Amino acid sequence: MLVGDPERDRAAHELQRHYREGRLSADELAQRLETALRARDAGQLRSALKELPGVERWAFRSPARSARNAAILAGTAVVWLFWSIGMLVAFVAWLAANGPSLGALVVFPLLWFAVSWLLWHGGKRRRSRP
Repeated sequence: MLVGDPERDRAAHELQRHYREGRLSADELAQRLETALRARDAGQLRSALKELPGVERWAFRSPARSARNAAILAGTAVVWLFWSIGMLVAFVAWLAANGPSLGALVVFPLLWFAVSWLLWHGGKRRRSRP
């Protein structure tokens, strides 16, 4: 994947942070900065950042993947919102029809929590796919 100036700048800032924190010498910083600023793809940027702590989670994502992940997150949030409103309406209707009961006070919140958890983790799994 090709990288642009924002990715190279981000890598340079990351290298400078590691230099300030004492993980890189001045010579090593200069070498790695040159590699990062001349990088044309994500592999070259990764090589400039190799063996630095916290870099393994430092990912280079394409704009299309970021947009896809944002759409998945927004879709999951909309489904969760409708689910939550529907559960609230069902809970109030149940209470109005049957009165308060221990079963309703336990089942409805547990059901809401379980489905909310499944939605979140299912969306998280879809966002992490390549």
